[in-house]
Amino acid sequence: MLGIIAGTGFAKLLKGEERTVPTPHGNALVKMISVNGKEIAFLPRHGLSHSIPPHKINYKANISALHLLGVNNIFATYACGVIDKYDPGDIIILDDVIALDKLITFFDDFSKGIKHTDMTEPYSKSLGAVIEKASKKVSIPVKKDGIITTTFGPRYETRSEIKALKFLGANLVNMTSAYEVVLARELGINFAGVAVGTNYACGISKNPLTHEEVEAMMKEKENELRTLLLEASSILED
Repeated sequence: MLGIIAGTGFAKLLKGEERTVPTPHGNALVKMISVNGKEIAFLPRHGLSHSIPPHKINYKANISALHLLGVNNIFATYACGVIDKYDPGDIIILDDVIALDKLITFFDDFSKGIKHTDMTEPYSKSLGAVIEKASKKVSIPVKKDGIITTTFGPRYETRSEIKALKFLGANLVNMTSAYEVVLARELGINFAGVAVGTNYACGISKNPLTHEEVEAMMKEKENELRTLLLEASSILED
């Protein structure tokens, strides 16, 4: 089964049965939708009303719920600040991640064996290829090779932090991506990330950052993201 993780605006575009999934880490809200006869588990990471800030998201419950539902592939979308290489409005397939802040793992206890997850390919190249194929079919341009850094939030980053992240090789930044991909990979779930450059990051932009500009760009791109991912879901083989 395919899982899709996205923000609140995306959720409003999809109709389906809302389901509360109990997990060992708490409950998670999932909306079950059907696309061309395929069942898809859609998870709004911030809740249906965007009431959950990034540092309060129960990532373990969310990823565990998808795993319990039988999800083996995940498409996830992210609103991102642009550090380098891209422009606001670009849709970017993620290639790698730099996780520097909050530690989240399913493996807090080694009593049943040592667990270290290989992250050579955090974002599945095969799933990325499916998204790229879908982009050509629906004529929605995408860019590649996104390297995203995840910060804790909910504040935006400082100028010096963005300079440091650029020095490390990041070209995008947001507040949720690393936690989801790490947990998914720990459970053996294939994962693809699709970023939207919503604004230039602090110090790149000459203006103060606001949530309103991020929200406006995501709203502008919602239909494209929906079309792109639903087309990719149709192409994806079970």
